[in-house]
Amino acid sequence: KLLSFSFLLLFLSFPLPPANMKLSPLVVASSLVASVGAASVEGRQHLRHLEAEASQATKYTLAQYRGNFCTGRYVALELTLGMMTQISLPEGRSPEVLCNKLVGDDSGKFVVHSCPGSAATGCPLHCDGCHEDMVKHFAVGQCTDGWMLFEGDVCTADNADCISKNKVDVGLARWCNRWPAPGVPVYKVKDAEELDPPAE
Repeated sequence: KLLSFSFLLLFLSFPLPPANMKLSPLVVASSLVASVGAASVEGRQHLRHLEAEASQATKYTLAQYRGNFCTGRYVALELTLGMMTQISLPEGRSPEVLCNKLVGDDSGKFVVHSCPGSAATGCPLHCDGCHEDMVKHFAVGQCTDGWMLFEGDVCTADNADCISKNKVDVGLARWCNRWPAPGVPVYKVKDAEELDPPAE
């Protein structure tokens, strides 16, 4: 549609020759072809620009700082809004396959879902089985106990504060099997009889 509209504008703006001047069909055709070619190149460039902007708009970076105040150097994790992404961590780091998904909520904030994957089957459709909620809820640009969510890819070559990208389990997926399920007490409360059992 964009190319069709550009062609129409070029056709309407094509200068008409004087009434007493005759142009051969070949000259007219060549001029139109050149104009259409220029419009096609310009249209493709514009579409690529729009695609790049859309791609950047869905990319986010989750940063984990060394301190709780989100200053100084950090490690980063790339996230894509609404899409589960699979990352293979360096050898010796856990989990071997890292799965992450970023979703937005009605308040304009975001929820990070992280869980381990499998080298054989990849990532699950969701991380509902992982109850870890320490690294979970974020607002863009707001420090949360040493983590911060940024819009776009901020871990670029000229950013000296970002020391690594997609090499660390920033979302704590490795804690999934250590985190208690909601409603399950971490410690069992002992009753009086257990604290002071009766003498036999």
